[in-house]
Amino acid sequence: MGIQALVALVFGGVVFFQAGRMFSSKKLGRGNFAVWASLLFLGALTLRLFLGFYTEGYTADMDTFKSWAYLTNTVGFQEIYHQDIFLDYPPGYLYVLAFLDKIRQGLGIAMEAQLYTLMIKLPSIFADLFCAGVLLLLAQRKMGDLWALFLAGVYLFCPAVFLNSAQWGQADSFCTAILLGSVLFFYREKYVPAAALLGLSIACKPQMLVFVPLYLFVSLKRGHWLKLILGVVVTVGTVLLVALPFTQGFDFLWLFQRYQATLDYYSYYSVNAYNFWSLIGWNWKQLPSGIAGKLWDFVGPIIATGLCGVLVFRAKDRNVIFYCPALLMAAMYAFSVKMHERYLFPVLLFILLSFVFTRDKGMLRSFAFLATVSYANVAYVLYLFQEFYSGYDPNTWIVKFFSAVQLAAIGYLGWVGYRVFLKGETRLGDAAKSRFPVDREPVKSAFLKRDWGLVAVITLVYACFAFYHLGDTQTAVTPWTPAQGDQVVLTADGECDTLIYLPGIAADDAHYAARVGVNVQVETSEDGVTWVDCGTLTDGSVFAWKHFELSTPGRIVRLTALDGSVTINEASLKYTNTPVVAEVTGEGPGVQLLTDEQDVVPAEITYENSTYFDEIYHARTAYEHVLGLEPYENTHPTLGKLIISLGIRIFGMNPFGWRFMGALLGVLMLPVLYHLLKQLFGKTRLSVVGTVLFAFDFMHFTQTRIATIDTYAVFFLLLMYDTMVVFLKRDLLQDSWKRLLPPLLLCGIFTGMGVASKWTAAYGAVGLAVLFFGKLYFTFQEARVSGQKLSPVLQKFGKLCLWCCLFFIILPFGIYFAAFLPITTLPHNVGNLWGAFWNYQTTMFNYHAFLEATHSFASPWYEWPLDIRPIWYFAEDTQEGYSTISAFGNPLLWAAGLPALFGSVWLWWKEHRQWAGVVLCGFGSVYLPWLLVPRLTFIYHYFTAVPFLVVALCGMFSVISQRGPFTRRLAFPGGLECSVSTLLMTGFTLFCLLLFVVYFPVISGSPTTREYANALELFDTWYFG
Repeated sequence: MGIQALVALVFGGVVFFQAGRMFSSKKLGRGNFAVWASLLFLGALTLRLFLGFYTEGYTADMDTFKSWAYLTNTVGFQEIYHQDIFLDYPPGYLYVLAFLDKIRQGLGIAMEAQLYTLMIKLPSIFADLFCAGVLLLLAQRKMGDLWALFLAGVYLFCPAVFLNSAQWGQADSFCTAILLGSVLFFYREKYVPAAALLGLSIACKPQMLVFVPLYLFVSLKRGHWLKLILGVVVTVGTVLLVALPFTQGFDFLWLFQRYQATLDYYSYYSVNAYNFWSLIGWNWKQLPSGIAGKLWDFVGPIIATGLCGVLVFRAKDRNVIFYCPALLMAAMYAFSVKMHERYLFPVLLFILLSFVFTRDKGMLRSFAFLATVSYANVAYVLYLFQEFYSGYDPNTWIVKFFSAVQLAAIGYLGWVGYRVFLKGETRLGDAAKSRFPVDREPVKSAFLKRDWGLVAVITLVYACFAFYHLGDTQTAVTPWTPAQGDQVVLTADGECDTLIYLPGIAADDAHYAARVGVNVQVETSEDGVTWVDCGTLTDGSVFAWKHFELSTPGRIVRLTALDGSVTINEASLKYTNTPVVAEVTGEGPGVQLLTDEQDVVPAEITYENSTYFDEIYHARTAYEHVLGLEPYENTHPTLGKLIISLGIRIFGMNPFGWRFMGALLGVLMLPVLYHLLKQLFGKTRLSVVGTVLFAFDFMHFTQTRIATIDTYAVFFLLLMYDTMVVFLKRDLLQDSWKRLLPPLLLCGIFTGMGVASKWTAAYGAVGLAVLFFGKLYFTFQEARVSGQKLSPVLQKFGKLCLWCCLFFIILPFGIYFAAFLPITTLPHNVGNLWGAFWNYQTTMFNYHAFLEATHSFASPWYEWPLDIRPIWYFAEDTQEGYSTISAFGNPLLWAAGLPALFGSVWLWWKEHRQWAGVVLCGFGSVYLPWLLVPRLTFIYHYFTAVPFLVVALCGMFSVISQRGPFTRRLAFPGGLECSVSTLLMTGFTLFCLLLFVVYFPVISGSPTTREYANALELFDTWYFG
């Protein structure tokens, strides 16, 4: 679903922004036009045949169609509607299905064959091509060759269109093609064929009755009373003629009963149509019985008919005929009950036809908007059906979100129609303009003394928070490594009910890998003679203190190693019903190693004295690097763990030591981000605001205080983009190599270090490539337009690309390879350096490619920007209160970041703002790849995107500070004054800081109460314990 969603989103974006531009009206020539059109339709047909054959689609509909086809041919037309089966279609489409079944039988194809499934989809597939062909011919006549090819391509390759026909396999496209023919005849005032085709479409699907008001109102406005009556007769006659072979004794009453039964069958407010009823949580909610339920049936038709009547009678443009079908079905979809998810389908074609006849760019943008959200509706329903069949909640927040967006899209369609046909305002697209990847607005990016002072203050203040209660500086490190069967006895001076122990690691006998395990039998006694078995230790999370409740309390505890892998750094006892650690003595082989660090044994388990979440992997592996052992965690590159090991080497193997480097780099991110913001905007206040917002974002704070490797990927990503922005500000045509190469060299180094820390940094490298080649391309275009000689320019660009091969391929690979040397040069890998290196790469790839796992706090990519599902890292009740740690974003910052991202898209397209290009390349490259990742994911994977959210917000603050009412100055008592934009920016920042203070206990582990933590849960999906 991820790749399809990405394609649909990109498709909608391309069409939306292309609406603002005009193609040349230059003709391609008949031969060239025919060639391009043929390739276009051939490609569309090939795509549909592939999807139709290889995708499963909505199997319930496919099996139903196959069953109807078979039974129609078996029992005959007159008997099919008298069978005890589910059959909610009128007879028109049964002709098509019966014909396809005849072909199947003639070719000897099995009913369950995938080829037959494709055959069932063929009528709609060919209907897609027919509609696109009509669109092509009309657009060529009205707008020219390029527009014709573009619009036909838009329809043919619209994901919402081929999802319905080639994947789902429904008949909507077939009926829409018939309706299209009817509307075209009606436009030319050919009432008889128009009425006949309308009747044929109604005979195929009852939903086509929705379009009847168009014919009624237009005929009345034209004053064609007799032709209207004739049209009614022809329409009804066509329906009856189609139904005649299915009718016994010319009794057509069954037909009207069938229509009524079909309309009454789905007695729900909404049947997966994400409309007004789904928005209020009434998707699949039963309609009331009796007359109350019947009255609800009229709500949508009354609204749609009223809107159509107003538009037809008040519009002066006869082309309103092409817009009205879109308006009718869109209004019905939005407000009528019993709507299915696919019923918006005809709207898409008629919006494009409206664009052809009006050339209003709002029509094309409306198509892009509706095509995207309609695809989301249908694709999500199909996904739920394939994954859960009927066992899913039909009214989740996703459904309500899609409903709100879809209603907004329908509202926009209505507003465009009002503006074009009632107000007479047509907005054409602009002529194509030259575009450059960077704007020409000068940016004063030099670092001044105040910048150094401000960034130092922000960094130091944040550092106080970052290192506040980061972790204990001491823990037990000497391991007890008994042989199998070894026993030790711990004796306390009073009765104890809890064994406290710390699992650790030690080198195995061959010094190959770590020895890890807690397979120990625990027994208690009061006299040292009679022993009671209390069970076996099982929780071996390394460097995390554990409490083992003794089922029978005692003064003496005996520990017996059940295998030769047991490694425990320290053990002690806790007095019964007290929080006090007992004073113990020990006997047995190696007991001095088990009881030599009693002063660090904690009475309570906290995040400050133990590993939590994935620290049990990464901190352990960092220590294994220190010990020179084969690493346990081998699913990520090594550099991140090597950096963690620096803190361990400096401060020892303790919580502060294994978290120190992450917290330090989290602090150092701030001056890097400040420098990036100053490069992009040249404004100290924006740099301060952005740095403060990022510093006190919840995700940044929590994620840099845990010993995992995401921090290092984000740190190097910031350096990568900071140095690339320095390069973007260079003049490629005038600057010397001494100015051009250093930022690229540094960027390549940081890229290598980022990828060597975590592969997610490689996603960001794609954005760097887009920025780099965009800079080359548009600089070339600028040189060409200005009349410069292009040969020297191309030569310089060629040399620059060669240097980049060194900086971004060879050098990063060298850094990446070097990061593995601490393990590829271990004694057991001697003589097999490259083989060991390759084995580590395949191990990592296979893990991520084939991981199948579940987790209570996992979250998919589309939930991250909305802060839907925080990940709960740690919780423990202590004497001081309740301690809990969760990772998620500052809800205000992340919520504001989304519209800022969309604003960045708009400003890049319209004004070519450099910062907007950086935001889109950076955010898109680190976020969009997750759409394609099938493995288990968490919200912390969004951490790499957060800096770009901040840049987007700063960019929007920069824009509004120069526009409209935001530039107005406000005066305050005491002679103070500031602009509205400054007040808004300051207020936003202060509110984000206030939220940081409010949520500090649940992101830091500071003692609080469960009641307070629970009160902070804004959504049902938030859980803090």
